[in-house]
Amino acid sequence: MKLRKLTLLTAAVIVSLPTLAGCGGTDPAAEGTSAAGCPAGNPYQLIEPCVITAGTQSEQPPFAFADAGGSPKGFSIDLAEEAARRLGLRVDYKITNLQGILTGLTADKYDMGVAGVGATDERKKSVDFVRPYFWSFTAVMTKTDNAAAALPDFGGKRVGVVSGSVQETFANTNVPGAIVVKFKDQPSAVGQLLSGGIDAFVVGGPDAQEYLSREKTLKIAARADSTQGTSFPVRKGKTALVNALDEQIDNMITDGTYLTLYGRWFTEPVSAKLQEIRPGLTKVLGSPAPSAAG
Repeated sequence: MKLRKLTLLTAAVIVSLPTLAGCGGTDPAAEGTSAAGCPAGNPYQLIEPCVITAGTQSEQPPFAFADAGGSPKGFSIDLAEEAARRLGLRVDYKITNLQGILTGLTADKYDMGVAGVGATDERKKSVDFVRPYFWSFTAVMTKTDNAAAALPDFGGKRVGVVSGSVQETFANTNVPGAIVVKFKDQPSAVGQLLSGGIDAFVVGGPDAQEYLSREKTLKIAARADSTQGTSFPVRKGKTALVNALDEQIDNMITDGTYLTLYGRWFTEPVSAKLQEIRPGLTKVLGSPAPSAAG
């Protein structure tokens, strides 16, 4: 997969990111709707009317990252921005990490998370999810001179994961005997992989492809189908927002916007599993795609 070169900024430098779409500066309670059509009465129970307060990440390409100017970029950002625009809302991004997104939602700091977040059964106990908007594979990334070629080959090896990620669960469950090493973010893990501090890094397939495009000494040594899709987590019980986001994603699929945005960031086919969850994709594409882990 060929993805654009990215310049990543650290969360220590960036506190919040500028929004890309506005819903006007008027008070919806006073004016009925804002200039951009923000609905009156705060029907989505947002923390701030007309604004989706979103936890995101600055170092998770291709889903969510910050460019050199500090602006939010990525596939998840594109989808969230377009869905919000169609709802007459704007998005206010707050930089954190994966665990910060999930804990921030439960603490009512954020309305939703905008990043590559796996919709696991465990997470569904504390947050709600829209239906997945992406599905790919899990990758075990190594240096090119590593002879390992299957999951059992990593028994006794130091295998890196991002703390709290679905890949941490995957490594503990599917890589027998591995010494699982936790990192706060992907760049930290990749840095240790390149320097020899760990033997492998378990990460989402698209994320791995991005690092491979920039680091020629890395490869994907093993892969497996994902057990959950990538989704937007939303504060528990905010059903109206979940339904509205789901509806807009389906509308984007029908009118071709989704595939346009998808094509900006990915070259792999839309997975068959995602087409099962969002059947409008099959109608647009014409037939189910092969498994992304193929």
